[in-house]
Amino acid sequence: MLNRASLERKEFKEEELAPIKKLDLNDLKVPMPKNLDQLLIWTSELAQYNHAQFLDQAEQLKLVDEDNLEEQTAINQKIRFYRGNALIENQIKDFYLKKLLEQGEATVKGYIKSPTKKNTRYAVISYHDYDFVSFATPEILSKFPADLINFVQKESPKTLADIYSEEAILLSAIKKFIKPFKEQYKKLSDKNREIKEHNTVAHEIFIKIKNKEATLQKSIDLTVKESSPKSTENSAVPVEMKQIAIQKNMAPQEKPITVIKKRKFALNKDK
Repeated sequence: MLNRASLERKEFKEEELAPIKKLDLNDLKVPMPKNLDQLLIWTSELAQYNHAQFLDQAEQLKLVDEDNLEEQTAINQKIRFYRGNALIENQIKDFYLKKLLEQGEATVKGYIKSPTKKNTRYAVISYHDYDFVSFATPEILSKFPADLINFVQKESPKTLADIYSEEAILLSAIKKFIKPFKEQYKKLSDKNREIKEHNTVAHEIFIKIKNKEATLQKSIDLTVKESSPKSTENSAVPVEMKQIAIQKNMAPQEKPITVIKKRKFALNKDK
């Protein structure tokens, strides 16, 4: 896989410049807990709580004096905390809701417009008598056609106790629920970041090749053709076989000449 350092090279093979497709979030393998309905409700409401806290802290930051760097740092840390938590909680909620839609266990009641983004819609998904608001991906919009509906979302929880009275149990359950997804999501994100870098670098390399700043080694399909074997007739045939072949190739009227050598006998002379 190519990276920024690859741009220092001057020669490239054709196959290594091939684009790579990003990994799909749907490929994540995560368990389906038995109490998924309760976990999804808690996760959804906790995401709403954290998002509300994020917005509140962002407003607080505007009121801080510019010279008060210490308070600015403290508020910025809270902003990152609440925004990061809301993001991962909404991601896992949307991930499971999409799976449930594919399995026919959840239904899309309709769509609502985003209050801040003009061309963005959200899907109202019903699962176990609870209405979730989830980002309406193009895939959901195409698979589950529905009209815009009037929907008033519940007010965001003000405290964790508004979600569940036992805060420690709530946070522990959500942490356990999110952990496998979070770990795999990080690996997938890191891999996709590498793939994005590869595709960007490959594009820049093609520009370098076009400008003759680098060369491309095209793959050549070498097909080895076997030459017809040279005739080995008569090359390693025994002498006896050659003689037989000669005899067979002679005309019928011709007969082979047999040479009989005379034996020498000792003459007995009369004494």
